[in-house]
Amino acid sequence: MLKIGLIGCGGIAPAHIWAYQHIDDVKVVALCDLNIDKANSLASKFRIENTYQNYWDMIESNDLDSIDICTPIPTHVQIVCDIAKAVPALFLEKPMALTVSECDEIIKTLEKYGTKCCINHLQLYSPLVQKMDTLIKKNEFNLFSLKLTQKESYEYLNSIGLAAQWNVSEKHGGIIWEVCSHLGYLQLHFLPDIKEVYALGGKTKYEAYDNFSVFLKTSDDRFGIIELNWISKETEVVYEFTEVNGKRIKIFFWENFVSEHTINPPQTVSNVMNNIITDELRFFKKWSSFGTGYLRKFKLSPMYNIIREYILSLKSEHPIPVPPEDGRKLIKLLECIKKSLNTKNPVKIE
Repeated sequence: MLKIGLIGCGGIAPAHIWAYQHIDDVKVVALCDLNIDKANSLASKFRIENTYQNYWDMIESNDLDSIDICTPIPTHVQIVCDIAKAVPALFLEKPMALTVSECDEIIKTLEKYGTKCCINHLQLYSPLVQKMDTLIKKNEFNLFSLKLTQKESYEYLNSIGLAAQWNVSEKHGGIIWEVCSHLGYLQLHFLPDIKEVYALGGKTKYEAYDNFSVFLKTSDDRFGIIELNWISKETEVVYEFTEVNGKRIKIFFWENFVSEHTINPPQTVSNVMNNIITDELRFFKKWSSFGTGYLRKFKLSPMYNIIREYILSLKSEHPIPVPPEDGRKLIKLLECIKKSLNTKNPVKIE
């Protein structure tokens, strides 16, 4: 039985605990938070016995196999470098750190003590994204461009506990670090040879950039696009893969639905009728897929899938799902995106 301790009992922590509790031979035995009432409340909800206000007390009182760190980004470097010598493995909430230099400090410390570490870039572990990854790796889909769109309302997410005030704070990296980290990691996975970044956008409502677009240029003709809007009135999270021959496949992330777009302009009566039928079928399939996914949610959950892979890597020679080196590459990309937004000029990635 692997024993897990968790630091940071805020918004994302319940999803981590839920995933662990659906994996055999794993048990979350302790929670830690500076706000002990928050830790006690979460422990009561998930029937976890031990709570602490200090993570050293948690480590000294429990023989832990891994610690899950769910604290805000600015705390990551200190916590990881503190406890790497005390536990054999860490699961670190994304993104890894605020700067590349902090990533280097983390990596150096992990190597010093031989501590395993996985960064929680979970979007890649969505089953539909995994299917696209398999198609591309098997050369059954010749990827030409990848457009990732995420439009949401911070105010709504905050009202239902899915976003905190620090998510729109420059001190914590803002929306670039909080949200664009998901999209940036996917771009780096599918387009690993990105050489240049050009980003334009604004700080429309918050002190951090909250509405922007990014163009990613590779060393060949392929490219990526990120559209991120956190002041939107309508939620839309769509990943669009385009093949060299023009074929387009869209993944609707929240609905767990995939659609191949082959629809003609409504310039004839026949096309209009065909398009109406196509739209109705897509609507039915989209919400049927959502319903099926809700009933099977733990098997389809990206959080469950990445944590399951992480646990497997602790039990065997299975590789870490997202190693710190990958987390560092993402932070480098985010730094370039922010620099391009600030200067309104393209930025080359060294």
